Amino acid sequence: MSEDVSAFVELSEVLTGFSRYDLRGTGMAELYLDTVKRQIGTSGYDALITILAAAPRQSPDWDERPELLEAARAIAYLWYTGAWPRLAPAAHAALRRQMANEEFVVSPSSYTEGLVWRTFHGHPAGAKPPGFGTWSMAPPPVPPIEEVFDELEPDFAGRHAVFTAPVSVSDIDPSMLPGLAPERYVTPSAQPRAAAPPTRQEQQ
Repeated sequence: MSEDVSAFVELSEVLTGFSRYDLRGTGMAELYLDTVKRQIGTSGYDALITILAAAPRQSPDWDERPELLEAARAIAYLWYTGAWPRLAPAAHAALRRQMANEEFVVSPSSYTEGLVWRTFHGHPAGAKPPGFGTWSMAPPPVPPIEEVFDELEPDFAGRHAVFTAPVSVSDIDPSMLPGLAPERYVTPSAQPRAAAPPTRQEQQ
């Protein structure tokens, strides 16, 4: 694994909460790195690495480059779902990328390798079946936080963990949560509606 890919896996470890071992095991690191660089640009990616490296154990200061916070969320989304999300329009404009700002699945295998399935001990529909009759057995219990830290040590918990005990989602800085910003700051009912399509007279 090249140094560039290793650095990306280390960055992704912070953003996803999964260990480097788990991330490398998906076999998607190199493809995801190429996707990220195409979508946010090499300069944007280098700036993101710099910001996160400067504050490995706390929420970084995104004030000067808020579009990079959106990029960090997109990387977490990519690992969990196997798809690159549609960025906030302002972030996409600030990154000055020429490609369309649309969500897309990176590859067929990225869907099956999404981390989301591991979070609830499930498997993607139509892929990676756990075996005959396993549907009749209850999933394993959620491991205690101490066991999670033991599994991630020394790669993750010793350097990057911000929380040492379970906390409520409402107590976490919103900038540290995955997903698109509008989902956390604006209720669905407050989202602006799309403009009505132009009439034929307006088009002429």
